[in-house]
Amino acid sequence: MNTTIRFICRMVIAFTFMFSGFVKGVDPMGFTIKIEDYLIAFHMEWLSPIALPTAIFLIALEFLVGFYLFIGFHIRRLSPIVLIMMIMFTLLTLYSAVFNPVSDCGCFGDAVKLTNWQTFWKNIALMVFTLGLFYLRKGYDASPSRNLGMIMAATLGLIYIVGLEIYSYRNLPILDFRPYKTGVSIAEGMSIPDDAEQPVLETLFIMEKNGERQTFTTENYPYTDSTWVFIDSETRTIKEGYTPPLYNFSLTHPELGDVTGSVAHHNGAQFLLIAPYLNKVDKKLMPKIVELANAARQHEIPFYCITSSSMTEATQFDIANNMMLDYLQGDETMLKTIIRSNPGLVLLYNGVVVGKWHYRNIPEKEIVNNPLSVAVKQLYSNRNLMVIWFNILIMIIIPSLFINRKTINRKK
Repeated sequence: MNTTIRFICRMVIAFTFMFSGFVKGVDPMGFTIKIEDYLIAFHMEWLSPIALPTAIFLIALEFLVGFYLFIGFHIRRLSPIVLIMMIMFTLLTLYSAVFNPVSDCGCFGDAVKLTNWQTFWKNIALMVFTLGLFYLRKGYDASPSRNLGMIMAATLGLIYIVGLEIYSYRNLPILDFRPYKTGVSIAEGMSIPDDAEQPVLETLFIMEKNGERQTFTTENYPYTDSTWVFIDSETRTIKEGYTPPLYNFSLTHPELGDVTGSVAHHNGAQFLLIAPYLNKVDKKLMPKIVELANAARQHEIPFYCITSSSMTEATQFDIANNMMLDYLQGDETMLKTIIRSNPGLVLLYNGVVVGKWHYRNIPEKEIVNNPLSVAVKQLYSNRNLMVIWFNILIMIIIPSLFINRKTINRKK
């Protein structure tokens, strides 16, 4: 019986930690942004410079703890570490659930979205298995930890997750779980279906009579008693309605105003250079971007630079780099969600996201000759890359399990 309990506890924690580490590992910038959100909420913005290395370390730690538990490597030593991690996670998510400093803790990146309370109860459930892992730790076999093959597998696991993080940071996530991923129609993502669930609202009326105030709803409002004096009213949401995936997609032009619709419904190709912070754009990138922008202009393909910086900064940036671009403004969070690069290039075709490039991989100007064809080739290349990374992980796991043939722990 204890053998079965130990195995279940180990596997539940292992799979949870591996999954959580992997989905964040393919998008380390996303987890970095989440850490920065927490630092802002706790008034610790001065620690923002270490947000990225902290994110890379925590992702690797989480994945490796799960991976080592899965292959049976140093389970006895890992058990207290898992317990400490789960206690910290649970306390943090309890605080988040009660005080709501951020709307989403990001424990599963963008792959699985949970509310703060859902995350807290998820951690409570995992704590049951964590306690089982900790209290029954002496029943786990320690011998595989001294196996040379297992040590090599553990090392390869470390190289894999760190390599995945660095690659995804220097390029773009090999798996995109965000609402602006390739293949998404901007117009469709913004629309609300006719049969969508509507929000349930309630209006409260604050009234006063003989110096005493009381709150009424539309159901018990004192319509026939004129002695009540109206003071104020407020509307609160009883139940949230349907929220479109791209609810926050909004673009403004300094002269034309809201141009969201024209961008979302444009026929043909258009390039969006996403740069949340113009002052952080590397000037060495600009000659290639200017060349591409000029080529797009010659082919009458719109090329916008979208930023959350002020129009004053945009004007100074444009003059300094001799770009002569059309600048649009968008919300900082929205721009960071669209692409994990500053700047990053997005190609829309008939309002559909067909291509995304990190600033290290800006395409050559020849893309304007047949932008859709180039985007499709890139899409296939990204899919092949994802398969390669997945196969590498499988090639590490299977030999590790073969070396550790005694997967089910022995009894003490």
